[in-house]
Amino acid sequence: MKTIVGQGYTMNINVTVANQGDFTETFNVTLYVNTTAIQTRQATLANKASITLTFTWDTNGFVKGNYTIWAYAWPVQGEADTSDNTFINGMVMVTIPGDVVEPYFEVDIFDVTAICICYDTKSGETLYQADYDLDSNGIIDIYDIVAACINYGQKDP
Repeated sequence: MKTIVGQGYTMNINVTVANQGDFTETFNVTLYVNTTAIQTRQATLANKASITLTFTWDTNGFVKGNYTIWAYAWPVQGEADTSDNTFINGMVMVTIPGDVVEPYFEVDIFDVTAICICYDTKSGETLYQADYDLDSNGIIDIYDIVAACINYGQKDP
């Protein structure tokens, strides 16, 4: 999962949910960024089944900074154990697009070089770094390098 996303970009967040009950259930899952609900998806699962839901977070309108990503599975009627309905999955930093190496709200030569080193790598390959895939399309390509170069030298206090 990405831990850095450029302000104004989107990122996909996968949430795996399971039905641990004895019956087929339909329930909602909401993805949150801090206290902001990003999206709610509905899942219908047979008993003992699981599924991965993909949510998309559009960072337009979010200020630069750190955000906690978490998901909540809304209880179904008669659900007795809700202790596992919330899952917190760490921090994501919204920053200047291209600020990927030790992000501190500045795009410098270290950021551009790091992205260039991983050029033409795809998700699942050894050198691929999700944070360097600025447009989250599964490949570190010329568009990622150009985005970093466009923002080269930008710095926020």
